[in-house]
Amino acid sequence: MAFLNFNQFVDKIDQLEEANILIAALEFRIFTHLGKKALTYQALAKKADLHSGGAEALLNALASLGAIKKKGKAFANTPESFKHFCEQSPHYKRGTVFLRKANRDEWSDLINVIKNGRNLPEFENDDPKFREPFTHAMHERSKSFSKPLAQFVTRKPVGRLVDIGGGPGSYSAEILKSDKSARAVLIDRQASLKVAKTILKNSAVIKRFDFVAGDLFKVGFGNDVDTILYSNILHIYSESENSKIFKKIHKSLKPGGRFVLVDLFLKNNRTEPFDAALFSLTMLLFTATGRTYTVKETEGLLQKNGFGKFKYCKLGQGSSVIEAVKI
Repeated sequence: MAFLNFNQFVDKIDQLEEANILIAALEFRIFTHLGKKALTYQALAKKADLHSGGAEALLNALASLGAIKKKGKAFANTPESFKHFCEQSPHYKRGTVFLRKANRDEWSDLINVIKNGRNLPEFENDDPKFREPFTHAMHERSKSFSKPLAQFVTRKPVGRLVDIGGGPGSYSAEILKSDKSARAVLIDRQASLKVAKTILKNSAVIKRFDFVAGDLFKVGFGNDVDTILYSNILHIYSESENSKIFKKIHKSLKPGGRFVLVDLFLKNNRTEPFDAALFSLTMLLFTATGRTYTVKETEGLLQKNGFGKFKYCKLGQGSSVIEAVKI
């Protein structure tokens, strides 16, 4: 492992400046206001209702970062900034934009949380104003992992799949594309299912989906299920809370049924992989009891709840999958 030298240490801190410049651009919808036009800073300031001097400084900084381009006195989107961050684009990442803007203020509480501990009510946010864009963000993130996960899961027949807390259903949809005989039940909050149905409505696999709205601790998971998917849920809860869900999953699976967990699993040293190590702080900030787990901890928890025959596979960017079988 390479250690930071002094200059690298300071450079990491200075990246806060770049992050805040980009977040300001999202907050003021700079990329949307630019659209496919080239505008002077005065014209942009008028459209976005910004102070003229502030708009000029922000646009020049964005151009310096390469987030937009400048020719003469006019500013314009790059192909990337238009595609992902302009609201008129069919590829607009509304969920990612929402989370990055929201995280700005929440991460500012990091020092206080580390010093004094969490002061969160029981983690439950069913507000559609949060849940809907959050579910879109999960769909946008899942695109990097859905195909390798589907390849891993469909190496065996999937049968009846229950996707617990699966949000947009992106992983299940990719699995159903690979296994034409599989069916899926997506269980999540009503607001998340609304987004899932919107995302999946033009896909042929939606005919093989059923949707169940409910609380994971209260709703039933079915009986004689072949495969259960538990993606990016483990880190939200404590060991005891996860055990309650694991017991329900064990009861729902048929003998020999597969339990597939996707998460940012840590190595035993808890410092690798990098994305998973940083995610520990995310869970400290945004959940009441959650944290990241090592592969060994997760397998131990699975064993306590009647699972064995583990198989592990990396998906990338810190994410991995653990497959367990009902014993």
